Amino acid sequence: MEKSKPKFMDLNRETAMRLWNKSFGKETKVKDFAGRTIAKGAYNDRNSDCGWNVDHILPQSRGGTTADHNLICCHINTNDEKADKFPCFNANGVAFEIIKVQNHYEIRHKSNEPKKQKEIQETVDFFDSAAGVRFFKKLKGTQNKKRFVGTVSVFLHNVTNNAVVDFIEELFGDENISFSAKTNYSSFYGMRSSARGQNVQVKISNYNMPRKEDSNELLDKCVLLNTYLSSYFLECEYINGFDIYYRIDCFDDKSKMYGNNFEPVDSLYSQAKNSMFVNELVLINTEAGEKVEKKPYSDYTEYNYVFTNLSKNLKKEANGK
Repeated sequence: MEKSKPKFMDLNRETAMRLWNKSFGKETKVKDFAGRTIAKGAYNDRNSDCGWNVDHILPQSRGGTTADHNLICCHINTNDEKADKFPCFNANGVAFEIIKVQNHYEIRHKSNEPKKQKEIQETVDFFDSAAGVRFFKKLKGTQNKKRFVGTVSVFLHNVTNNAVVDFIEELFGDENISFSAKTNYSSFYGMRSSARGQNVQVKISNYNMPRKEDSNELLDKCVLLNTYLSSYFLECEYINGFDIYYRIDCFDDKSKMYGNNFEPVDSLYSQAKNSMFVNELVLINTEAGEKVEKKPYSDYTEYNYVFTNLSKNLKKEANGK
């Protein structure tokens, strides 16, 4: 079977995701400097209330560079309001100024920054019977609500180091994760005993994805994993093959969700394609639908994209450069 070559993601999106992780870590929803809420999965999405992109702090028209220290993640509306204004501008009804601090520029409130009120997160005291029952009754009213469920099945062939599995667990740390291992005897014979490993399936589930940005965020994680598996772990022979299947399913009520295993194909017993595949609802609810067309008469469509710069750097790491 001929292997398809991975396609490369848009560089701007890759830069944006890297800057988000650098600025906010594992947070998926934060407020930008102007107080607007942005969601990681809503990058460059003007149809989302939480859409964001990357802006130059010191405008390029004023000599600003595209270095990390001069880039900031902010809401699309904030970026539009700031535009190329310098040194003062208004965003979200607040006055800001761009000032030089040592060898870089920063955005500061023009007046003294007001004290932020602490957001008090409501918690349930289960030792309070009234509070516990009230919480339960609240849950009862949400069981028949339509919900979208995202499931990622990762099939790893001949894993020679379980650190690969731990790596995936960390990458998808916010999701529900389960593991299973099988032995593929067809590829087991003829291999050196030191090179023999297990075939592992990692199942990642998100049972509540009401917004398109949630679907895009999980897609970004899948593309990130596809980049590492193809450009490093496969190159270093920590695995000798892999498949990634990402699907979204819609359920009218929660009870129907429990009886589904969302299994694509038993890839642990078939030849690895070293690629990534998505179902129709992923194409509809993410940017993947703008890049590939649904494969006719098939539940899954190949979406073999990787992050460009990351892939090149990982291959250099794998080759010891």
